[in-house]
Amino acid sequence: MSSHRPHLLRQSAADDDDHSSVSSIIEPGGDMDPNSEQELTVTAEALYNRHVTSPRMATRSLSPRSPTASPSPPPQSPPSQSPHQPNLIAQMCINHQVGPSIPNIDSITTTSIRGSSLNTSSISGASMHTAVSASNTNATPASSDADSSDESNDDDLEKHADVSMTSSVQNHVFESGIRYHAYRAGKYPLPNDETEQARDDMKHAMTLGLMGEELFYAPVEERLATPGAQVLDLGTGTGIWAIELGDRYPTSTITGVDLSPIQPSFVPHNVSFYVDDFEEEWVDSDEKYDFIHMRYTLFAVYDPITLVNRIYRHLKPGAYFEAQELLYVPNSDDNTLTPSTPYALRDYINYMAAGLRVIGTDLHAILSLPDIMRQAGFVDVRVIKHKVPIGPWPRDDAPKAVGSLMKKAILEGLRGVSRKPLLALAWQPVQIEIFLMEVRQALMRSDLHAYFTLHVVVGKKPE
Repeated sequence: MSSHRPHLLRQSAADDDDHSSVSSIIEPGGDMDPNSEQELTVTAEALYNRHVTSPRMATRSLSPRSPTASPSPPPQSPPSQSPHQPNLIAQMCINHQVGPSIPNIDSITTTSIRGSSLNTSSISGASMHTAVSASNTNATPASSDADSSDESNDDDLEKHADVSMTSSVQNHVFESGIRYHAYRAGKYPLPNDETEQARDDMKHAMTLGLMGEELFYAPVEERLATPGAQVLDLGTGTGIWAIELGDRYPTSTITGVDLSPIQPSFVPHNVSFYVDDFEEEWVDSDEKYDFIHMRYTLFAVYDPITLVNRIYRHLKPGAYFEAQELLYVPNSDDNTLTPSTPYALRDYINYMAAGLRVIGTDLHAILSLPDIMRQAGFVDVRVIKHKVPIGPWPRDDAPKAVGSLMKKAILEGLRGVSRKPLLALAWQPVQIEIFLMEVRQALMRSDLHAYFTLHVVVGKKPE
């Protein structure tokens, strides 16, 4: 284990019989003032800033947001030119502006690569469906040639259909002041607003801290270093994982897919993003990808068995699939949290799991993923587990930083994350708000040394 890339919480002992390994016991530190404003330590700030504050990713502060902030900030000017290619969807949604207006960009490209999608950067001609010029999006169709009027009308109808689809993709849906994706509206139960994007980036920094700065554990380094390697990131979110992978492997082609157009404005030349539903059938060729990755998305998948079989079909022989997902079951190693301990966070998770079951997904789907992968044909399926402290209670700086980010990510997301699952249980909004007060109080307790577990599941398609 190198000193400059330590696996902070990873167990060094051999794996057990079920091909899984788990991080060792985390030593707790001394008691902390639960109201202290110093919980986000310098180490946590450094961990966050190392991966989130960069020239490509929009700088997001760890300081609390103003409760009076508008859910739809006023539009700003597009960023200045950079050597990276433009992400067209993100340009259309600079600062997540809402509405059908489209910035003055050269072109907007729509494609049916996996359904009716919008390519946010360059795409090969084979995948091209149609292109719409931004200069034509607001034009009034007209023709002075009567002989060609029918043909012109057909062209205009097709053109306006494409523009309408483009507008629907870039728009968002607001419910009770919380912003959600508009494409396939309602399918993903969590928001896509600035708060949720900041949480995603916190979890990215947290995960790399846990994994010793590694973006993946699958042994695909040689494949990705080979020019032309193809990588697919399912549920890419802000695109931060795909962008960092593109920087590390500049000769690979990285494709990110998500229901929300929330990726940054400029991306590496080898990174593309699509707005699409990856649970729909793909029109990509079979055996196309060298590596398929999914992180913090499996809980929202309605049919994991079908998805895993589809992933298997589209991987090349010898290629890998990796899923990284938190198991939201709080535990402790020192009996500060027992099954009989009153703990509102645990109650909250149980209610969330019940609400997601009503919606049609499984909060704890990661537990069944290894067996689903084996049934699909994957071999060498392994599970690596990391303990994720809930709060800055550990003694050592590295797990303390991870715990600080985990706690903040939960606190900032409580209202938005809770809404749809708890409404699915027929809760009233006032009931949700009162209950969340108890959950916040539980998160502030320093006497409970609780942690979640990050599961990294890796499997190989046979040669």
